[in-house]
Amino acid sequence: MTGVIRWATWLAGALPGAWLYWQWQRGTLGVVPAEVLLHQTGRFALLLLMATLALGFAHFLTNWRALFAARRPLGVWTFLYALAHASIWLLLDQGGFIEFAADELRKMLHLQLGLAALLLMLPLALTSVDAAPRILGFPVWKKLHLLVWPTAFIAIMHAWVVSRFENPLVLALAGLSAFFMASRIYARIRHGR
Repeated sequence: MTGVIRWATWLAGALPGAWLYWQWQRGTLGVVPAEVLLHQTGRFALLLLMATLALGFAHFLTNWRALFAARRPLGVWTFLYALAHASIWLLLDQGGFIEFAADELRKMLHLQLGLAALLLMLPLALTSVDAAPRILGFPVWKKLHLLVWPTAFIAIMHAWVVSRFENPLVLALAGLSAFFMASRIYARIRHGR
């Protein structure tokens, strides 16, 4: 069962990107396709990050361990969409001009938050291979993957600033993240850890 969940999650994660690419090739992304690509990849990354956090809560409710088979694919797809989001900003929005992009980065809070979230995701993505827990030691690997929580909150703040503090979806995701974290803390306290 875990194999089916894992492969179904890998496939499902590829679908939004494939759909976006198809729309881009057909020229149906509107007048400013780079902006649509930028916003959609960012939205996919944020939603997949929330789905990753939701798995812990779903496991807390059901105690069904097979759910964890979806965690790695969701996490990797989150990073890939976030990386695509940043690459589209750099290459299409900024024209690949590193100096101009660096200047923008120094001035704009949402860019700083986005970069911080991406950098926090990097060690998670790099240690998402089977050998990582064995190489790092499982306790260290597990603690490292707690970076998902600050990553989520920084990513939500990034989206909140980009939307000019008016996006109900971002507010809902912030509430969900806080709820997932509270449920995790409650579960740890309940189990005496």
